[in-house]
Amino acid sequence: MSDFQAALPKVIKWSVGDNQYDTEGKNPKRLTLGIPVESVPAFCNHLMALADDEANHKTIKIWDYQAREQVEVSGITINAKGREGSYGAYGNINPAQTTASQQAPF
Repeated sequence: MSDFQAALPKVIKWSVGDNQYDTEGKNPKRLTLGIPVESVPAFCNHLMALADDEANHKTIKIWDYQAREQVEVSGITINAKGREGSYGAYGNINPAQTTASQQAPF
């Protein structure tokens, strides 16, 4: 038996598929997150707990639209497991509860 305790009451569903609205080929894929309303407060609390604890911070690269280039910033990452299906990649996000997220007001 695992000691894993989920941070969310219901998992977040994610999927990656073709972007039907991309007519120029610049962004051919799209990501969709399905977040149960019941999990929204807990997910927000989990993100805030990660942001408040510098041990969770990593240097990540993001696109700066004004500079039109990638820049490095301090950030957090959310990992998920998934698989490939006939309509694209899909899976669930079910982060482990942190000590700070256990003290949530939600």
